[in-house]
Amino acid sequence: MKKLRLLAALAALVAPAMLVGPHALAQSAAPAPAASDASPRPEPSRGTQRRTQYVDASALDLVRLLPPPPANDSAETRAELDEMLKIQKKRSAVQVSRAQADADITLNRFADALGAAPGFDAKNLPATTLLFRRITTDEFVVVGTGKDRFARPRPFVLEPRLRPIVEKPPNGSYPSGHTVWGHTVGLVLSEMVPERRAQLMKRAEEYADNRVVAGVHYPSDIEGGRMAATAFAAALFSSPAFQTDLAAAKAELRQALNLTAATVH
Repeated sequence: MKKLRLLAALAALVAPAMLVGPHALAQSAAPAPAASDASPRPEPSRGTQRRTQYVDASALDLVRLLPPPPANDSAETRAELDEMLKIQKKRSAVQVSRAQADADITLNRFADALGAAPGFDAKNLPATTLLFRRITTDEFVVVGTGKDRFARPRPFVLEPRLRPIVEKPPNGSYPSGHTVWGHTVGLVLSEMVPERRAQLMKRAEEYADNRVVAGVHYPSDIEGGRMAATAFAAALFSSPAFQTDLAAAKAELRQALNLTAATVH
């Protein structure tokens, strides 16, 4: 219930922006932060031109909703880079393996938190697959647009001693898209399988933190991603189309997990 009240409060924050047109929003949105040094500008994010399924991307403006990231030449950024170098030095083989696997954006990375049987594959669940494919499309548009406007260089661009253990993303670093996606998945799955809420949200935390372990995100990217995920999830739960797809996916997933029927909150 506490989570639902938080989502409702954020929906109230986001909803007024959705009632105005893109032109009006653009006038009220904060300007994109200027680069603080001569670091190479990140490449544009992919997928930002897709048509969203559940949310109005023009209304969910992350530059307006999130605090800006620390400047490239700030003491805060230097401290984050030093922290990442320490993590890189101490990361274990198990941490490396988990972080590399979590580079994949797939619902199957949450199978263990769902308590699914070995061999579980969300691709065999058409309604569930459709729901999360549409969520992912919307997340790419919303987060990619924010990344492009913040234009924060990746940590390995500013600190050459960092050695990422996953493919180096060429787009902006802030906020973390994997964090937005993972936390949104945790929130949505928690509505579908509330019996596993604690395990799902713990898994979402690890999924996000593994982007720092992997060497491709600053810790503040993760914090920004968590804030963005809460706003994004609030917008999703306010969508009638999302609610319709959620009901179908919830019934399907619970049947696959051999759980009793439950109503959508």
